[in-house]
Amino acid sequence: MTNDFKFYTELKVRYEETDAMSVVYYGKYFVFFEVARTEYLKNIGYNYVDIEKDGFYFVVAESNCKYYNPARYDDDLKIFAKIEYMRNSSFNFLYNIIKKSKNKNEPNVNIAEGNTVLVCVNNADFKPCKIPDYLRRAIQNFEGF
Repeated sequence: MTNDFKFYTELKVRYEETDAMSVVYYGKYFVFFEVARTEYLKNIGYNYVDIEKDGFYFVVAESNCKYYNPARYDDDLKIFAKIEYMRNSSFNFLYNIIKKSKNKNEPNVNIAEGNTVLVCVNNADFKPCKIPDYLRRAIQNFEGF
């Protein structure tokens, strides 16, 4: 399932991310997606601050998450991210979150998967605009499309 992802980042679940049932609160998975997105961009040579200085924002136009198993406090998670497609002013990130097994004889556990569609907008007027060429090339080179 994660074999076709070229990038992942890791994090340890913090206590504040859990709810009264001692599992990660469902809304926190979107924060995990954001962590993976920002780390993905850093990995290909860019970060949000530099892109914003160039006059662009990326706004989330759609977000989805499907939950399979609970993550709990102190779990070690791997958050896989990739860009599935890129259009003129938008792209779709896919995510897969797994819990790393603490025992090497046990398999990792699939926790959740999801996606976010981001739209590039001009930061002066928030109107959709073309994804900057330098970022488009970096994504195409990394993803191989």
